[in-house]
Amino acid sequence: MFQQLHRMQFAFLLGVIIPVTQTTAQWDSFRNGGASRAEKPLPTSWSLESGIPWQRELTGYGQSAPVVWKNNLYVTSVLGPNKEECVLTSLDAKSGAEAWSFRIPSETTAASNYMHSRAAPTPLVDEHGVYTFYEGGNLLAWDHAGKVLWQRNLSQDYGPFENNHGLGSSPAQTESLILLNLEHQGPSCLLAFDKQSGDTIWKADRPSGSSWTSPIVRKTSEGDEVIISSAGAITSYAIDSGTERWSISGLEGNSIPSPSLVSHLLITGARLPEFGSSRTAAESNMCLLLSPSSTEMPTVKWRAEKAVCDYASPVVCENSVYFLSKVGVLHCLDLQTGEMQYATRLGCECWATPIVSEKQIYFFGKNGETKIVAAGPEFELIATNALWNSEDPPAPETYREFTGESHRHGEDSSSATANDASEGEEKTGGSRFSRMILRSDTNGNGVLEADEFPEAMREMLKRGDQNQDGKIDKSEMTEMEKSFRERRAGSQDSARDPIVYGAAASDGSLFIRTGTRVYCIREVQ
Repeated sequence: MFQQLHRMQFAFLLGVIIPVTQTTAQWDSFRNGGASRAEKPLPTSWSLESGIPWQRELTGYGQSAPVVWKNNLYVTSVLGPNKEECVLTSLDAKSGAEAWSFRIPSETTAASNYMHSRAAPTPLVDEHGVYTFYEGGNLLAWDHAGKVLWQRNLSQDYGPFENNHGLGSSPAQTESLILLNLEHQGPSCLLAFDKQSGDTIWKADRPSGSSWTSPIVRKTSEGDEVIISSAGAITSYAIDSGTERWSISGLEGNSIPSPSLVSHLLITGARLPEFGSSRTAAESNMCLLLSPSSTEMPTVKWRAEKAVCDYASPVVCENSVYFLSKVGVLHCLDLQTGEMQYATRLGCECWATPIVSEKQIYFFGKNGETKIVAAGPEFELIATNALWNSEDPPAPETYREFTGESHRHGEDSSSATANDASEGEEKTGGSRFSRMILRSDTNGNGVLEADEFPEAMREMLKRGDQNQDGKIDKSEMTEMEKSFRERRAGSQDSARDPIVYGAAASDGSLFIRTGTRVYCIREVQ
């Protein structure tokens, strides 16, 4: 033990990267614990005619990534016009045959459409079973045969969940604990549950806000710690008690990308907020130098000058860090210095986090194209492989999108959405956007003063305050809403399945998940 610790400290002092290794060929959680790294080499070439041994339509719709244990592949989804049921399906990883699929009633419901999360949290798996969390509040443990071992209603215990788009944070795990970040507009918290019983071990209060980022677990000389990058800060908690160990604040846009851990370096990603500062957002894409001790404050090794993330979390390959923006601009930075090595348009938009395999990075375009890039300081595109014909994408076989009550009258979803929005504005006065932003108007005067802005939204004040008087008045809200609508133009059409949401890698195979389908990619023998 002493020799191992001495080696870690020696490497820490010299800045040497200890390669991340895995003990099994499994993929047991979102991004496989945080590094998003495959153990075995992955295929580099496939097409509609070759290299895709199977694909399978799923029950319902889901935005989670698959997880793999031995020869079992698990995927979650929700079913029904208002997500009335939660579904867990087990597939044979080699053949794609369905081993079993079970449903349970959702604790809370909401319209199943592009505006809300649909089975977004990725499950966990270990030798004892599968652990699933659904945004309706269902937390369950299943054995590998599909039997429910225990279940919790978190919307009853810690809710209701106040979020315009639902919850999307995936749980993390240790050998004995499930760690879940319940961060939304209402009272928020980080929770630790016992895997065997489902009992709550501890609860740590968190800032309220909209967040889809997921926690990661790190081993230290004092035991494990759980790290969260969200709500304008990066915070560490003791794994045994939930006590805060350290926190770095002053960040922005770190509400969706999750941090990546490589040895003693923590890479955090951040997106450009709707009304935030591009400079602050870029500087929130950063590298922390972590101490071997979880009680010591980390230091900022470097901050990015221009690189930003969005849905996809940053990944590390060799001595480079990769950040992918919302519009598909790939920034490659030196891991040790943060120096820009290149920036280029990748040619696809990615909602799934990339996977690293040996000296290659796999970027999963939401349009079904996977672009494989070679590691290194110069951009080299190795291959572009498609899952489907872009001229004739596979429509969902059974899933239909619904909005509110429109399914009862046979209305078109898009028209129902527009009608609901306009009716809501007529009844309440003001748009949904203005009502949302005015939630912080504590004195009710229709103007947002500086002290009414939550700390995580202070940059919004700077950008929206056109006359620089320290507050946001009605005319400035109107301009903010105009900008908001322009940025959201076409979002409904761009959120139609098929969309690639997540991927997993195990035993040399890739498993790519769309809202309604799973594809297996395997080397042609």
